[in-house]
Amino acid sequence: GGRGLAAPESTLASRPPRARSVNAMAAIGSKRKRFLGDGNDAMQVTSLVKSPLALPGCDPADYGERYFDRVNPSPASMFSSRLAVQTDASGERCVAFVASSGGLWRHDVSFAGGTDVREGKEAMLKPTEVTDGRTARVARVAHRSEVQSLAMYDPRGVGDLDGAGDVRVASVDSHGRCTISFIKRDGSDCDASADDASKEGRMIDLRPWRPPIGSSSSSSPSAWFVPGWAGAAFDKTDPDSVAIARHFAKTLDVFDVGADPRRPTRTMHTLLCPHSVKWVDRTGVDLRAADAGGDRTRDDKTPGMLAVAEGNQLALYDPRVRERGGCARRMTLCNRGQPLYAAACGVSQGNAGGGAVALPNLRVGEPLVAAAGAERCVHVLNADRWSVVKRWPAAIKFEITLLELSAASPDHCYLAGLDYEMVCGCWSRGALAGGFALRGDSRWLGMARADGAGGSFNAQGSNPGGGGPGVDIVAGYAESGNLFAARVARIAAAERVGYEKVGRILPGRVAGDDNREGRE
Repeated sequence: GGRGLAAPESTLASRPPRARSVNAMAAIGSKRKRFLGDGNDAMQVTSLVKSPLALPGCDPADYGERYFDRVNPSPASMFSSRLAVQTDASGERCVAFVASSGGLWRHDVSFAGGTDVREGKEAMLKPTEVTDGRTARVARVAHRSEVQSLAMYDPRGVGDLDGAGDVRVASVDSHGRCTISFIKRDGSDCDASADDASKEGRMIDLRPWRPPIGSSSSSSPSAWFVPGWAGAAFDKTDPDSVAIARHFAKTLDVFDVGADPRRPTRTMHTLLCPHSVKWVDRTGVDLRAADAGGDRTRDDKTPGMLAVAEGNQLALYDPRVRERGGCARRMTLCNRGQPLYAAACGVSQGNAGGGAVALPNLRVGEPLVAAAGAERCVHVLNADRWSVVKRWPAAIKFEITLLELSAASPDHCYLAGLDYEMVCGCWSRGALAGGFALRGDSRWLGMARADGAGGSFNAQGSNPGGGGPGVDIVAGYAESGNLFAARVARIAAAERVGYEKVGRILPGRVAGDDNREGRE
């Protein structure tokens, strides 16, 4: 019993073993996948392909045999997204636009070779490598500096698969110069030169804001162009409205390309350095009174607002407001030193959004704004009420740099970070909950989503809030130069296979869901 004496062996044997602390985070695996909530719809991958892009490389005759015709793309910024996906009405192909250095390429790959989707270690989906992809250079796009972001307006998107017209692709370089290209859906005009496209009105060049000559910020010519990240965004209800954000310059330019593309209609200065810019989705405004059913409004000209992830704050900017520099609302979502890198916008489907969860302050047709960043937490806000609807902490292992909301199931989102994983999870339940995970072969340079429909794989989900056609086409652009494309179908709760049914994760009764009994 004296000090410094060892305890008897009988005492040591009676003590319970000390629990060992586990510092390593387990990968998203089968244990989190096969347990779902009551009535929770599942996101099933019906095809997953890996297609290499034929980017131009060095000539082996000049640089040696170690260099071949295909090289890896340029790195760009950590939170850049240089990928845009085109809506395919048949759902049989993935048409993607990727950027590397100062150029733009169009890649077309079929989903026919990746229908055999299998699971690997820790329930990670294994893609099928195909070689039937076709890559074409968009000759008219030639930036003098590295392209940082891509944005697309597709008239056949937003759940309207009968829209006519060409797609608009906006590419922004590190100096803020934006080029809008009108490209045919079949890509037959990719070889058109910049001069020919400009004469025909199929290419628009937007110049960013510059400090006035003689001001304190323009004392030196180098202050006019601060290279760094720059992003662009199209307004879904008014494609002529284009917003361009610049990181180090802390500017937000709004252009009306239909009226005067030579100068911005409004220039707003952000408080912190922006990392992502999106137009708030107003395509579901007519669904609020009905609370269910109806079609999405495509011709609504409600003035849009811009959601900007700047620093650790999420801000809403209204180009019509003069007070406070156009900033209508602002909210701090993360601690200092943990910025928000990605933002996404969508439309709520209420209780029928796929998660079967009754969330307060959220009704059908209300606009959603999601943001994520270094804190690895997904914050989902109601843009009208400007309140946090739900937070999904520790969604993935590393910092979140890419984020997309699903249109087929708005309660699900697609995430990617600094590692090789891409995750689809249910933010309304704060878990994987019917989603999936896949792993690429290198760091992600971009992620994009589009609508897809048609064929026997199209499983229509319960989406009365004006979501997509029940099928998402999501693609990831890897640093190795490979494109990973997945066709994801929303499967009703009664039709899912391989999942165990558990109780509700969140309390509350699902109200106004007429299709619940049929799904269960």
